[in-house]
Amino acid sequence: MKYFPILDELFTSNSIIFLLIGLAVSIMIGVRMKNVKKILIALSVSFGVYAVCEAISNVHTSYFAEIILLIVGTASIGGMAGFLISLADAGRSKR
Repeated sequence: MKYFPILDELFTSNSIIFLLIGLAVSIMIGVRMKNVKKILIALSVSFGVYAVCEAISNVHTSYFAEIILLIVGTASIGGMAGFLISLADAGRSKR
């Protein structure tokens, strides 16, 4: 996991708390949206935020910046999972 420091940190430390926070917030937002198109946009934004955090964290910056990138990147992973759950819920309730 040389090129994915946020995922590596997620599996080796207790930063799963930030993932759970992102998951809970995104599920609450996604359930209130109830629109598949908006949920897909939110999912892609979460993925974009994660990709940017992962790319920037490969460039070694200051310690404080890496901590912030770790928190935001981990929360956006939780956001992606939460929006996927919300997408399944919106698709199921649409039928």
